Amino acid sequence: MVTVGNPNGGDQVEIEALVDTGTSDSMFPASLLENLRLEPRSRVDYALADGTAVRFGRGQAVINIDGRDGICPVIFGPEGDDNCLIGGTTLQILMFSVDPVNEVLATTNRSRLGFGGKL
Repeated sequence: MVTVGNPNGGDQVEIEALVDTGTSDSMFPASLLENLRLEPRSRVDYALADGTAVRFGRGQAVINIDGRDGICPVIFGPEGDDNCLIGGTTLQILMFSVDPVNEVLATTNRSRLGFGGKL
């Protein structure tokens, strides 16, 4: 189970979501996020698995999985239970890795740190 809430406080909702390591941002139906008084901060282009280009609102929510929480980017997606997805960015923020053999999330206490050069 995943808890999603407004970073400014207020209601939170507990939902079931699938982990999708092929997506960067987590996605929830727009109506769910709007009921939490969240608003998109920008509109972002995404590519679906079949290559189709789509544009969705993108904002921020507090996401809690197994007692680990953080402010994560979220996509204001289409309606439907199949549109509750936890993406790779959320997994990194909450410091989870995926155990594909046992199909579970594994906690980690290490994050990656690297230097890619000056901007």
